[in-house]
Amino acid sequence: MLGGRLRLVIGERDLTLAPGEAAEFDTSLPHWLGSADGGVVELLILFGLQGVRAHVRTDPHRPPQAGSRR
Repeated sequence: MLGGRLRLVIGERDLTLAPGEAAEFDTSLPHWLGSADGGVVELLILFGLQGVRAHVRTDPHRPPQAGSRR
């Protein structure tokens, strides 16, 4: 995440990511992404051959957002 607040839904997981956080997941899983608060989101998306793992890296010190499941 570069800027804004991203809502990322991967299967049953509903996450909110802030700048500096990252998610890595198998794109064959059902997923959706968009703005978490209606504002602009700036992100970098990389596609690679290794799509078999799902990892989400968030700031461990930031409290979970309402409605987010981590």
